[in-house]
Amino acid sequence: MARIAVIANPVASQFTGGAHRDVMSALSSAHEAVAMWPSSATEASEMAAAAAADGFDVVVAMGGDGMVHHVSQGLVGTPAALGIVPAGTTNVVARLLGVPSKPARAARFIASDQPPVPIGVATIVVPRGSIETTHHAIFACGAGLDAEVVSRADQDPYRKYRFGSIHYMRTAVGVALGKFASRKPHVTVATEGYETVASTVLVQFRDVYTFFGRIPLRISDSAPAPMTVFTLDRIRRTRVPQIAFDAVFGRDLTKIKGAEVWEEVDRLELRADPPMSLQADGESLGLAEAATIAWSPSALRVIAAHRA
Repeated sequence: MARIAVIANPVASQFTGGAHRDVMSALSSAHEAVAMWPSSATEASEMAAAAAADGFDVVVAMGGDGMVHHVSQGLVGTPAALGIVPAGTTNVVARLLGVPSKPARAARFIASDQPPVPIGVATIVVPRGSIETTHHAIFACGAGLDAEVVSRADQDPYRKYRFGSIHYMRTAVGVALGKFASRKPHVTVATEGYETVASTVLVQFRDVYTFFGRIPLRISDSAPAPMTVFTLDRIRRTRVPQIAFDAVFGRDLTKIKGAEVWEEVDRLELRADPPMSLQADGESLGLAEAATIAWSPSALRVIAAHRA
């Protein structure tokens, strides 16, 4: 019998009380399951870390990708495994890991004693004065355009929950056509053998960077090994329609003027003046003058149908 903690977000777009009861019933049928209700994203991470320290075998994130991200922060580097019960709009991580899309089915999948699968994560270290903060990205991270889109999209949570990918796409076009279009390259991006100055940096380390509805969006057709980096010097308004079209329909992004794609990257250094916006898994990390993104192999154990 496993000890399972279920950390749930009751305001996730697809969350219902009935679904939560079904999840707890499925998990409790063969295991010891405990429900936890965080009042903030920070508390979700703290609850996950405390559960891992207390010897729980599995810590389940019930919610969207934001809840998965925050619960994961407390589990990286611990023996506890992450379980996912998708209850958000896009549910990128659940889809990448082959987790059933319905909450009750996902709970039964977790309860069936699936062996945990170790996966790598991208570890982001952000210095701010004398303090460093560490974040772990589970499926994607970036600086510049997509980070500003995340920040802007979060300002309208109703549309985010109601329209999901469409809201993000509309927000992305709005940001790209707005003040960002006049943004000069200000982020120095460096890895072994490469350096450039860009306004936008995207880092892919799963088979898919994210999804637009059912359509997978990728930086490169080649599987990241371990990370693939896309940089763009600047977003000109005349380029925006073509960039959006190429991204949605899987065109070769390296042919975009001013773009570079670096493969087989395991460490990336970013320096920005003025400060850059950062994001991890669609969660804003705020503004920063510098950041390091490094691959951490086998850092997180997950209950999954396959490796991402």
